[in-house]
Amino acid sequence: MQELESSAQILLAPPNQVTAEQRHAAERTFLDFQNTRAPFELCKCILETSAVGYVQFQAACLLKQGLIREWKYMEPGQWQALWQHLLQLLMCRPNMENYVREELALVLALGSKRASVEDGANALNDILQQSTQMVASGDQHLQSLGCSLLSALLVEFSSSTRATDVGLTWEVHLKAKRSFEANHLRKVFQFCQQGLREAANRLGSGPVRPEDRNLLRRLLLLSEQLLSWNFQFSMLLPRKLVGLFEAQQTPTLRPGSDWKGAFDETPQLLLQLYGALSQDGELAHVALQCLLQLATLSHSGERQQRNNHLKRFIQGGLLELMAVRPPRAGITQLLARLALFHPPSLLPTHVHVPYLERLCDLACCILQSPVGDDADQQQETLDHILDAWVPLLQEPQTFPAEPLKVATMRVFELYLRSRLAAPDGTRPPISDEEEVAEEDEDDRVRFRDQLSVVGMLGRHVLPHSLPLLCRVMEDRTQRLQELLQGQPQAGTPMTAAHKELLEDLHWIVLITGHLLTTVCDGETPLIPKEVTQFSLNSGADTAATLSLLSRLGQADAVSSVQGNVDPVVRLIVAVLQLCHVERAALQAGLGSQLSPEVAITLVWFLHRWGLTYLLPNETYYTQMSPTLVAAFGRDSEAGPCVLDWVLGKLCSNLELWHSETALTLSTCQAMVSLLNNVERGHRAAACPSLLSLLQRQSQGQLGPLAPGSHRALLKALVIACTANRLPEAPRLWEALLGPLKTRFDEFFDSCVQTRCRFTEPQKSKALDLLESLCGVAEGTTPSNLDTIRPMLLPLLVRLSSIISVLRSEATLIAATTQLFRAAARRMLCFVGPNDATALCHCCLELVRHFAEHSSGLFTTEATAEDSHVRELGELLELLTELLSKDFMYMGAQIRGPANSTGTDETATRFEVPAPGIAVEGLRLLMPLLNAQLLQFPTLCVQYFKLVALLSELHPDKVCQMPEGLLQALLGSIRVGLTSYSPEVSGLCLDVVSVLALEVHRQGLQTRPAGRAIEPFLQLLLEMVLLQPLDAELTLVAGSALFALLCCFQESFVQLAQALVASQQDAAVGQRLAQSLQTLTQAQPLSPERPNRLRFRDSYEAFVTEVRGFLCVK
Repeated sequence: MQELESSAQILLAPPNQVTAEQRHAAERTFLDFQNTRAPFELCKCILETSAVGYVQFQAACLLKQGLIREWKYMEPGQWQALWQHLLQLLMCRPNMENYVREELALVLALGSKRASVEDGANALNDILQQSTQMVASGDQHLQSLGCSLLSALLVEFSSSTRATDVGLTWEVHLKAKRSFEANHLRKVFQFCQQGLREAANRLGSGPVRPEDRNLLRRLLLLSEQLLSWNFQFSMLLPRKLVGLFEAQQTPTLRPGSDWKGAFDETPQLLLQLYGALSQDGELAHVALQCLLQLATLSHSGERQQRNNHLKRFIQGGLLELMAVRPPRAGITQLLARLALFHPPSLLPTHVHVPYLERLCDLACCILQSPVGDDADQQQETLDHILDAWVPLLQEPQTFPAEPLKVATMRVFELYLRSRLAAPDGTRPPISDEEEVAEEDEDDRVRFRDQLSVVGMLGRHVLPHSLPLLCRVMEDRTQRLQELLQGQPQAGTPMTAAHKELLEDLHWIVLITGHLLTTVCDGETPLIPKEVTQFSLNSGADTAATLSLLSRLGQADAVSSVQGNVDPVVRLIVAVLQLCHVERAALQAGLGSQLSPEVAITLVWFLHRWGLTYLLPNETYYTQMSPTLVAAFGRDSEAGPCVLDWVLGKLCSNLELWHSETALTLSTCQAMVSLLNNVERGHRAAACPSLLSLLQRQSQGQLGPLAPGSHRALLKALVIACTANRLPEAPRLWEALLGPLKTRFDEFFDSCVQTRCRFTEPQKSKALDLLESLCGVAEGTTPSNLDTIRPMLLPLLVRLSSIISVLRSEATLIAATTQLFRAAARRMLCFVGPNDATALCHCCLELVRHFAEHSSGLFTTEATAEDSHVRELGELLELLTELLSKDFMYMGAQIRGPANSTGTDETATRFEVPAPGIAVEGLRLLMPLLNAQLLQFPTLCVQYFKLVALLSELHPDKVCQMPEGLLQALLGSIRVGLTSYSPEVSGLCLDVVSVLALEVHRQGLQTRPAGRAIEPFLQLLLEMVLLQPLDAELTLVAGSALFALLCCFQESFVQLAQALVASQQDAAVGQRLAQSLQTLTQAQPLSPERPNRLRFRDSYEAFVTEVRGFLCVK
């Protein structure tokens, strides 16, 4: 006892008062203490006599481990006596440390669960009865103790990973959980409800009394646990699937039919508590969490039950809470959660208008609130209230039309005003001192969800929102044009009003883009049906609309057109007019008076709008607006002209904004997306703007662009040339590819002749060339392969011969690596065997030069190390991409030799040396992959992914590696099993499994491959038995262990005997021997599927049993 207390004082002492040796000795004392066998009497003595909290806590931990290890060997009645002793100890020690009390409560819950597995659900009656009596006793200490016991029981019976490993298999654990749900869980919930009801009745208008606060807090926390309970599925699911359900961001409350009526009074009770606890932030937060979970209650799709549940929230005071000003924290989150699981369409008809009015008033209050110090919290609140509007807009027919229309108009208009500067809006002035962090997302991403809902609001009231946006857009554009015309000098600093005007335009364009389009990832962009219908109902004059479109760029375009212009087209023209003003200002040298952020937003709009409206496929629509078709349709006269205008604007960005990295890159990416459509690509190939761009690109007149921009630009041009169906298509290909080949010839000759370091102009030109070739490679498809392959592949072969020259420039070698990766990714699955072989050897040459250059390399510069790690990772990814050739070939069929019958055979597979290239690449790179470099997570994962893929696809090649290389590879696997992340450990276990099965299949147990893989049997056995692996890794380790057992049964017997003999406790050794024998005798050890499944079941029981008395958690 004295030694333990002295060790505790050392561990808890400040670092400057004890030495490292003293601290290590104290740690060893407690580690040895945790290994004590039959610790129950010792722990009872320590808990009774020691006054040191840390020693008491260690005794409680040892009690828990003792129960896990020695439950089966406890005497009859021993647990009952220990339970009563611990309970009396807890009841009589009100001053015990909280963490000691919680650990002892966990011990009682753990033992009670194990007793219920053996003796049935009634074994829990005593602890539940004692707990509820203590909570109802009125004594604060006993109330806290009772709540701790109930909380520990809930944790122990839950299906989450928080539940302690008590020596039970997953199936037994789930059965115990199901029994607890059926017999006790509802009683605990009803008890908590009763306690909360009594506490709510005692609450007054002032602060909560201290004697009531602790109990109320504990009961609310218990209620949150109960409402977050993952109710058992009808079938016994694997641990992994249960983990996936529990990992949901918004877990759903899904009780069974036997819980019918249990939650009828809960909404009113929790809303009452939430409303009364407004002055206590902590308790109000817990009550809110309970309400949020209660809002997810699912009734298996029964509409009437969902209706009743939502009605109880309304009757419980939800509408009154919505009217509280200032709004209560969390009320908007509750409304959003309710709207997600119980849409407002389920509300009774007489509640529709009051609910709508309160929701509208709450949204308007939030939008009109001045921006405070916590702007992020205010935006989150706004996000939640807008989410609550989504179901109303998705089912508008269930609500009265006029009130919904009025409310939507108010919210939309106020949102627009909140994004505009005074006097028209309420946005705070821009602060010159405000700095934008590099890691901050731009507004297009940060407010994407918010703007999507605002777009829905606007589409619901298009007769109001669209003219409003059009008016504001035209007004701000005219102001900008007048302001730019009044700037006599290009370098004049921006005024505050000028900055506010640009910020206005930025937000107006964002809102307009989300109003007119609904682009979703993975779905075909379509014109929203509300926009189409509004255009149809507008009675627009097609001639007047086209006249306005033809006057694009003229200041008086709107006023000079006679007739009814389509309002949708007018709004689009207003945005395009802003693009024209920006372009004209740049051409006039007024770039300093413009905002790159607004320019990027305009590119975003052109990209998003162009995908939807420009040359649409009319077969996708049941109804189309004639004016929209006339203005932007495929077969219209205006459509290709607008496409050319848009491409001209994008091209002007590359020419006039080339110094803006983000803008040029987004411009090129927008061009790729717009042209990646057969019809738009075909029409674009005839557009003067694109032809002019192609000419300037061929002649090298574009100048330097941001990294990645040349690549995206060339990819866009390749796409356009591919889609071109005109007779002059070959001439366009020649205009695109010919100059690249000429530039490469000059570059190659220069490298061969000089073999020296590059000047900055030379390096810039070389980088642009490599980026352009990379774009050509990324634009390769089966449709253009016959055109690109004859040009690109010979260049790659020649490029591989001058890698040693490029090695002196990190940027050039990085671009070269990217080029080979793009070629391998886009071309390798389509080219024939000769070309594939040549490309693979080029990639190997790149790896070889890197290995030679890096051998013995040492640097103290962090940037140099980062560059080295980045290049090494890309080479590993390159080798991984080469292996894809072996399981994916989509090229033309290859004629094989005549078979024995004299007929030709068609082969769709052929030998490509990708596996050999990968093996050789590993041989070259592995000496560079030291333990220090593998500490970089991305590099580490990429290396082990390559090894795992190679082993899975070609285990024979791995087993045939030279013995030294195989030993080195398996040595890295050995380190990866225990030294890195769980993902890496899983990959290493997969490698061991497939290689062991290959050794068994070919009978290589006595060959170098077998001798190299055999030591993993001992390593895996120690990992499984002695290391706290998570559940997922334990299953993967079982598969690898089974494969090793199939190969080395005699070695396993010897290891088992040695492991048993190493146990100092004879009883433990006997239990271990029995468990090891049970593991292997139940099934034949051969790798057929039925045997694997039988082994899996016995393996889980074995691990559960043996970890109980060998592991110390």
